[in-house]
Amino acid sequence: MNRSSARARVLIGAILIQLILGTVYGYSIFWRPLDARVFPPVVTEMEVQEMEMRGEYLHEMTVVADEATKKRRQTEQQGYLKYAFSICILSFAGTMVLAGRVQDLKGPRFTATIGGVLLGGGFLAAGLLNTFVVFYLAHALFAGMVTLLLLALYHMATRDMNPKTMPLLHDAPRAITVACVVAAVLLGQRYVGRLGELDELFVLWGTVGFLAGAGIGFAYVCPIAALIKWFPKRKGLVSGLAVAGFGFGAYIFSHPQLPFSAENYLRNHDVVSLFTLHGLVCLVAVALGATLLSNPPDTAPARLESAWQDTLRRPAFYILWLMFFSGAMAGLMVIGILKGFAGDQLVGAAGGAAALGDARAKEIFDRGVTAVGWLAVFNALGRIAWGMVSDRVGRTVAFVAMFLVQAAMMFVLGGLDTEVSLAVGASIVGFNFGGNFALFPSATADLFGAKNLGANYGWVFTSYGIAGVVGIMVGNAAKTATGSYAAAFSLAGILCVISAGLAIGMHLQRRRAAAVAV
Repeated sequence: MNRSSARARVLIGAILIQLILGTVYGYSIFWRPLDARVFPPVVTEMEVQEMEMRGEYLHEMTVVADEATKKRRQTEQQGYLKYAFSICILSFAGTMVLAGRVQDLKGPRFTATIGGVLLGGGFLAAGLLNTFVVFYLAHALFAGMVTLLLLALYHMATRDMNPKTMPLLHDAPRAITVACVVAAVLLGQRYVGRLGELDELFVLWGTVGFLAGAGIGFAYVCPIAALIKWFPKRKGLVSGLAVAGFGFGAYIFSHPQLPFSAENYLRNHDVVSLFTLHGLVCLVAVALGATLLSNPPDTAPARLESAWQDTLRRPAFYILWLMFFSGAMAGLMVIGILKGFAGDQLVGAAGGAAALGDARAKEIFDRGVTAVGWLAVFNALGRIAWGMVSDRVGRTVAFVAMFLVQAAMMFVLGGLDTEVSLAVGASIVGFNFGGNFALFPSATADLFGAKNLGANYGWVFTSYGIAGVVGIMVGNAAKTATGSYAAAFSLAGILCVISAGLAIGMHLQRRRAAAVAV
């Protein structure tokens, strides 16, 4: 196979994988059907009296005093569900560190295949939400996470100790593992399958959250690292093209007008059956895309190649990390709540749910999904556009422009309340958010070289996982405390302004260092 054909093959495989991985940005379509499934209906005392007069009865319900309390309780319930998205993003970013190293050692094909198995397996397990098997699976996942965390903490605490002088050091890891397994079994027998909605939350957090996120982390880095090695002079463009599939995947997944979209599927099917179908698609499609990936046989050495240990010692890494955190937090905060936020804004502008009635309010609320589709489209376009711009004008100019435009949008987003303005606002947020995923891998390669890009970008990408958790927590806290997301949006805007300044500062520092070297 000649070099041109190999490049095309890798590009096709990269886009196919990213299309599937991008469905994570359509998670907001899950919250309402999952809310109805996991939690009992929330009704006011007045609604209970009206139901009794009509002779209606609910087997299980949560009764609250008034409409304001009902709204707050529903927001809290959906907040618990949204932590599945936060866990997914955190798992995605955390796994990237390991996946990047595996990719550098074993190659993109092997690593992406692992990602497909984990991602598909996570959704297939979530599709067994009705069975006790998956309750125990989710319990085992969390027990395993706790065990690994304790072992990691033990290793950090004892790495400078000499095992020869302390024989117990040899047996301690085994003892920790056995203790965790015994505790997990005892707790499982005591609690698993008997806690109702808490069980289902743990299942969702462990499968759609942790497992799916780990799968995305393993598969995500492979196409980017491979393409940057195949196209060293067009790092921004090929990074953008690869991750553009990520954005278009969310659009296809969530757009209500597409006959094969998940949003359309949910009109006639249960969300659990969607999990099963989506798991099968992820498993097959990512594995197929992985077979098309490869590294070039003759990658030319770069002027600078940093191992991840050296990268973590350089101030530029931490500046890049903070910049990525700001850009990711702004976008993920909006993505995680967009359908509900847009729907609430439209209902509020139309007079409120109480004045409209349930049927009319739901009809208007459902129009909020349009903004989700527009964000997904421009998320994809932004990845290509910002990648091309950065190759032409430089990373610094692209970073500053992207962050300042995003900051301006975050400051005004909370006041938008029409379908058109929300679609425009979501498009701008998505366009700039998408730019992060073209600019940061390219900047990582510029600063630390392409040879160890998988591991180096994995460490940079940990900021994305933390931003996902912080963004959702800050958004939920602002909504619960004030009834609005405006304060959270403004905080994200301020961080974007600071990041624009960091980009300029990093550029000036590199120029001074280059001048001294000359």
